[in-house]
Amino acid sequence: MVFRVALAALGLAAFGLTPSLGARPSKPVKDRRFGYVESQNLSFDVRAAQGDPTRLPALAAELVSQSPDLLYCVAGPDAHACQKATSSIPIVFTQAGDPVKLGLVRSVARPGGNVTGIGSLRAELTAKRVELFKDVVPSLRRVLVTYDAREPEERDALTSARTAAPRAGITLVERSITATVEIEAALAAVTPGGRDGILIVQSGLNLNIPGRSLEVATSNKIPTMYPASFWSKFGALTSYGPDQYLQGRQAARLADRILSGTPAAELPVELPDRIEFIVKLKTAKALGVDVPRPVLLRVDRVIE
Repeated sequence: MVFRVALAALGLAAFGLTPSLGARPSKPVKDRRFGYVESQNLSFDVRAAQGDPTRLPALAAELVSQSPDLLYCVAGPDAHACQKATSSIPIVFTQAGDPVKLGLVRSVARPGGNVTGIGSLRAELTAKRVELFKDVVPSLRRVLVTYDAREPEERDALTSARTAAPRAGITLVERSITATVEIEAALAAVTPGGRDGILIVQSGLNLNIPGRSLEVATSNKIPTMYPASFWSKFGALTSYGPDQYLQGRQAARLADRILSGTPAAELPVELPDRIEFIVKLKTAKALGVDVPRPVLLRVDRVIE
């Protein structure tokens, strides 16, 4: 029997799920914990919305029409679109901040319906991100937050940031973005010198805000705080949050149980196995940021 798994992503990355189940996303995979081998007893059908949330409903409908055994969704918006498209095909999500508030599940302990997955604590961790950002860059005074007001998770994260900013002596510069081109004006207002920074509240690639922000920050020597370690590899100064690859591995465990016959309704929503505080020293040096030694001693992982 060949199990068919469909992957829906606002961006392009499926992170850790595909290799954990035995797929070959970009290179030969050694982790086949659950006995699946792509092309033998497992197949994948991947669709990405290229950062455009308006494409998600059609993308979800297309995947559902192919009747896969499982739908895997990289983030909350993807899961929401797939949930609207089917009430029968099981769905496993990652990076959904509050799946109950989003309407994905009835409760964390008893999801009900056809959806379960891994929460990300996105809004809950945003206040801590603001605090740690100031710890890493003591000179920080203004922080740009660009967000999509149509996305409830991003609104909640912004609310959390607003609570923490005064305590950290930071003024938030809030910019609502509903189209990719709008981010340029917001980023143009951020100046180098260590007093301005950029806080990212997106977990996925919505409107290319995380990617474009990092490009501009790198070129103009602006410090950045991201919600996941994924971005530290590409030059973000610091990040605090779950490892998205490890979340994919967690999701693979849930996917295996569903493919083995356990209904999604009976599988409690899980929280990330690990939350990491990361600082990239190469970026700090390029920015001229001298990260205080007491802060470095608290960091979970330093990337040289």
